[in-house]
Amino acid sequence: MKLKLTVFFIILSAINFNIQGQQTVTFGLGNVKNVTVSSSSNSTDGTKTLLSSGYLPNYNSASRFLSHATLGAKMTDIQSVATLGKEQWIDNQLNLSNSFSTETYLKSLHQIMVDSMLRDNPAGGYTLDNTGVQNWHFDASWFQGSMTAPDVLRWRVALALSEIFVISRISGLDGQPYALANYYDVLLNNAFGNYRTILDKITYHPAMGSYLTFLNNHATNTTKQIYPDENYAREIMQLFSIGLYKLNLDGTEIKDANNKSIPTYTNTDIAALAKVFTGLGWGDRPYLGHYQKDKWSYTKRMKFFPLDSLEYYQGWWQPKIYNGHEPGSKTFLGSTIPNRPVVQGEQDIQDALNIIFNHPNVGPFIARRLIQRLVASNPSPAYIQRVATVFNDNGSGVRGDLKAVVRAILLDQEACDCNPDNNNNYAGMLREPFVRYMNLMRGLKLTTQSGVYRNVMYTLYNRIEQIPLYSPTVFNFFQPDYSPDGELKTAKKFAPEFQLLNSQTLTAYVNALNSWLVNDDPVEFWGLFNNETYKPDQDAKFDLLADSTLAINAKIPQLLDKYNLILAHGAVTKENIEIIRKAIVSMPYTYDYYGRPYSEDVYRRIRMAILLIMVSPDYLINR
Repeated sequence: MKLKLTVFFIILSAINFNIQGQQTVTFGLGNVKNVTVSSSSNSTDGTKTLLSSGYLPNYNSASRFLSHATLGAKMTDIQSVATLGKEQWIDNQLNLSNSFSTETYLKSLHQIMVDSMLRDNPAGGYTLDNTGVQNWHFDASWFQGSMTAPDVLRWRVALALSEIFVISRISGLDGQPYALANYYDVLLNNAFGNYRTILDKITYHPAMGSYLTFLNNHATNTTKQIYPDENYAREIMQLFSIGLYKLNLDGTEIKDANNKSIPTYTNTDIAALAKVFTGLGWGDRPYLGHYQKDKWSYTKRMKFFPLDSLEYYQGWWQPKIYNGHEPGSKTFLGSTIPNRPVVQGEQDIQDALNIIFNHPNVGPFIARRLIQRLVASNPSPAYIQRVATVFNDNGSGVRGDLKAVVRAILLDQEACDCNPDNNNNYAGMLREPFVRYMNLMRGLKLTTQSGVYRNVMYTLYNRIEQIPLYSPTVFNFFQPDYSPDGELKTAKKFAPEFQLLNSQTLTAYVNALNSWLVNDDPVEFWGLFNNETYKPDQDAKFDLLADSTLAINAKIPQLLDKYNLILAHGAVTKENIEIIRKAIVSMPYTYDYYGRPYSEDVYRRIRMAILLIMVSPDYLINR
């Protein structure tokens, strides 16, 4: 098929397209370039017809699209995209408001704990304030939202954002589920908002302030040997906005006269920017430097304290006026924030965020990061440039419009179209371990009687080393420029997710599939509190009854076709499907007195078929 398409486009490239019309464009990738096509309408791009984007997608195309746009899709989702078309589906999703609050659901679980303990001990005095809650309560809340929220695109993008604007329960936030939940809600609420708003939200969020240690950051005081913490100043530039080196619009590095990369910032820039982020303390505390009050402190926007009015000396708080915010002008990234009174210092923060937001690197930097998290590890410079252009101007003069950016990423010809460069051996991406898990949870019919999906994901993390907001470092679970030894490194290509892949994690993944599928144990049901009565209506299981008729030898190909489509958008090759088919038909099944196959044998066949698809390289590499 690839050869036929290549020949077809070579023939097209040799033809002089000079159809009468109002619009003429030139396109082409790879070895086929400069194909010119005209359309009969000044509002229609003729390439859409030649490249298939003008047509409603077939089921395989719809499934592939949903593998980029969701955490997993059922057959009904695939059918919906095939009927509506990708553009209409995206528009419908972008117009949905956020339907789920992780913090609100966490609080409801917390309240259930309190109410139950009060029933057992009415005199116990239990409240939300004095009853402990753990990280896994956040995980259960996250899973509930991911399984029930209709705005599935928002949840996919929020996960991507959580791996760019990283905080983690490792280091500083362990045992603070309200911090995790409130922060994740910021990402959900702003997934389709403006990048500048996200910069503001994360800068003032106490979870970020605690994680990157600039909460209660004081102005310079040489007498007391206090200097501004530089952690956030470094990471907001390196990881959240502009990166290490100056970039062209297409994401390639700008070189100097000696063909060397040009740093975007220096240590001097970091030191100056660190002075900007001084004077931010807990939002519910009376002065800078005060300790955290309780778990709710993490849910309140940090407060700006221009002055530090007290100090602890010889066992007492003594009145003493110091600057909380650094006075004076601050120069970084070639711009100067003016000298203003410290009481107006909050404007320094807004000026700094504006300087970062308007830096020319931000468009290509964020474009590449989001493309990598949603579509492909090695997007072409042209792909990055197209998305960065939309970031710089959404078509209405607005910079940083993430709704427009997400739309551009998912509908780009490199993500969707039948293009002549699809022989690229480095196209696509290795699916993240956690995304594979969610593909299974959302792709199959995972059901509960109550609609509650209680899943703490504790063992899951130990197996695959990845669940939301549990990154080992601020650099995420894997780095965007990671390249494993071998052909990829020789070709100077990237494969970030391979940083999590080794013999131990791959074996653990296969063993986990055996537990989730063969042993019918897809989620981890824990009690909310000690001695809670088991609630089977909240313990999710796969409902595979509809597939039972496909487990006989003659219909195994239909079973494999179904899950090849749902999980791998038809990408598992005929050769590998045949290997899987032979393995499944070799599994014996016995009959009861009435000549019916025993259900245990039938479901074992179905589950093993799905398992083998999910360990195939055609599924693991999403192309």
